[in-house]
Amino acid sequence: MVNAVKPNEESNEKIFFFDAGPIISLMISRLIEFLPELKKQSGGKFYITPAVRKELVERPLSIHRFEFEALQVMKYINDGVLEIYDQVPNRKVADLIALANNSFSIKGKPMDVIQSGEMESVASALELGATVVMDERTLRLFIEKPTGMAKLLEGRFRSKVVVNKDKMKAFQKQLENIQIIRSIELAGVAYKMGLLDSYIPQQKDGKSVLVESVLYATKYGGCAVTENEIEEIKEMLLEK
Repeated sequence: MVNAVKPNEESNEKIFFFDAGPIISLMISRLIEFLPELKKQSGGKFYITPAVRKELVERPLSIHRFEFEALQVMKYINDGVLEIYDQVPNRKVADLIALANNSFSIKGKPMDVIQSGEMESVASALELGATVVMDERTLRLFIEKPTGMAKLLEGRFRSKVVVNKDKMKAFQKQLENIQIIRSIELAGVAYKMGLLDSYIPQQKDGKSVLVESVLYATKYGGCAVTENEIEEIKEMLLEK
């Protein structure tokens, strides 16, 4: 997991495209403060696309409840921690969205399962050989286990979902080499780098308490992760 943020040995730079979800999750869990140091130690680039910026800044600024969160994100942008990537391959974005949103249908109507912010991040990452940071499980299921995706949609909409296998396979083929990590993995990396050491309580099982609290903070902040996954990640992080 730590290797996910180490610099690329050939380019000496690691590039990440953040979807809106992980930024929101890190803010809600109050773990976003480690982001500047994580970027510094990785020596990489932390990008968001214009669609993600709109979701994180422009829309929330018009809603009192989320206004301050938008200002916090804006500060990270102004400080250069998050950079706006304005060379999004829009044609590729449109092609991928068309494939994805025509892969599943209910009662003959195609389902919009992927949004522009997610796909801008993915398409841009594909162009640069970068990693996508994404908490939403929809796209991960689509790529890794499409049958699970169909079941998820059927459970969500309580209706029979018809799968267009040709479209689905074409979409999977386009994204077969993409690397996706979640905010919970970033939090784990921050722990392994020692960025959270000041939070270790002075007790016998202090590290275990910290790790568990951090992992559950990301879960309740919006990261799609199961209890079993949390236990597996916790065990791995606490290995000596």
